[in-house]
Amino acid sequence: MRIKVFKFWVMCAAIFVIAEYGQANFSHARGLEEIMQTKEIRICISYPYEPFVKLESPEDCRKDCKFSGIFYEESLAFAESIGNGIQAKFIRVAWDEQFFNKEGKTVLEDSYTPELLASGNCDVYPNNLTKTEWRKEKMDIVTLYPSRMMVIVHKSKKSQFKTPADLGGKTALVEKNTAYQTWIEEQNKTAYAANPVKIEFMLETPARKAVNAGRDAFLLTDADVAIWGTRNDIKDCVVVFPVGAADEIGWAFRKEDKDLQAAAQKFFDAQRGNPDSMLNAIWKNYFGRSLTEFIALMLSVK
Repeated sequence: MRIKVFKFWVMCAAIFVIAEYGQANFSHARGLEEIMQTKEIRICISYPYEPFVKLESPEDCRKDCKFSGIFYEESLAFAESIGNGIQAKFIRVAWDEQFFNKEGKTVLEDSYTPELLASGNCDVYPNNLTKTEWRKEKMDIVTLYPSRMMVIVHKSKKSQFKTPADLGGKTALVEKNTAYQTWIEEQNKTAYAANPVKIEFMLETPARKAVNAGRDAFLLTDADVAIWGTRNDIKDCVVVFPVGAADEIGWAFRKEDKDLQAAAQKFFDAQRGNPDSMLNAIWKNYFGRSLTEFIALMLSVK
């Protein structure tokens, strides 16, 4: 039931952006100065699965959601770092909605500020976005940590996936407009041109469930997701190998908000540099290793 409700909600996302958020609520983008004046930072959360985001209630919420999880806890810590009395206001958004233009569409080849950021409805996307060329045309991403893409399959399919070359001709379950889609499409023009990877678009949660149930397909996911998932919600899956170059993962901001980006950079630097920091504690709690330790691990992956 939850999956059906969320699918319907995602289908309505473009309408929400234009009608509810693009016009009715706010009309201008906000920088750090206005955030300080209003004592409110507007945080738009996506990525609807644990441990990053858990929707506590209500199921069909948009603005009055109760969250838990890594993004929620990290965002509260960031809001507190900005100044005393800064309140975090959370808004639930669909993944693709983060990139919608004024018409409620994602146009990869166009340069524009996504409407949620341009309108001031969102000050930050703390949703672990990978830096890609097409996203750089729309927003600035402040790097939180480096990562690698990992290929995940059902353990019964492991023998079919020995090297990255084995991905050719296989089916990938990916959410639309993710870095995973971008990487596959690029590889289909080169490494897999003779035997392209088949892309089947699917929301993250049902995709993970499908592969864990034995679906003849693979997942691409970031290393932190792979670590948590194979220990918790996709226990019948295994990581077979990394692919692609090292990625930069971080939080997204409107390009013009350099002061807010600087505040995020300062926050990240301080958190990574302190073994007892809040972010290190959050990561230790969820992943069994701190953010600093995870970064060291990623830098050692070849």
